Amino acid sequence: MRLRGRIGGVLAGSALLPLLVCAVGRRESRSGGRTAVADALDRPVPLIAVTAVLLLVAALVRRRWDLVGGTAAGVGGIVLVGALGLLALHTAFVEPSTQTRTSSPARADQVLLVVHLGGPGAETEAQERRITVESGSGLSARRWHLLDLPERFPDEGAFVSAGWTDAGHIRIATDTGFRVFGIDPDTGEPTLTESVGRVKAS
Repeated sequence: MRLRGRIGGVLAGSALLPLLVCAVGRRESRSGGRTAVADALDRPVPLIAVTAVLLLVAALVRRRWDLVGGTAAGVGGIVLVGALGLLALHTAFVEPSTQTRTSSPARADQVLLVVHLGGPGAETEAQERRITVESGSGLSARRWHLLDLPERFPDEGAFVSAGWTDAGHIRIATDTGFRVFGIDPDTGEPTLTESVGRVKAS
């Protein structure tokens, strides 16, 4: 029984690790974070589900429905149901996406990325374009946020284009205005240098 209790305690303690991994992924997914780390670790739903499973297994291994075992089972069950619910909602309502990648005229490792969420077949209100710029390669590559543009009807801020105007500038245009970002040649960090008209970002 003592061995089971120890194993159960180790499993319950291990349930914190996926949450720590998730926190690292969320931090790196912010503007300027490391691309590879964000893509690999910013997966909250499966990581939360792993936490729940570890808590449930810990409770089963202990076979003692005391404060520790009961809490582990209860929290694990609630978290698992919540994670499965979030996964179902994500599957049902998040449309597939397409993306285009365009390298800088001067540097192949500086890339403009336009992700079209929802795709051409989705309702206008469900579509969005996330525009970022990636700089560097491998584990040192970083992703910088430029704009999130919800899809709009013509003459109301509909997306027109996003592209490099030269080696150090990116122009993002809608049918009501445009913004130009200067890209640092060393770090890839963007700086807004020009804004004309209305660009309705989300």
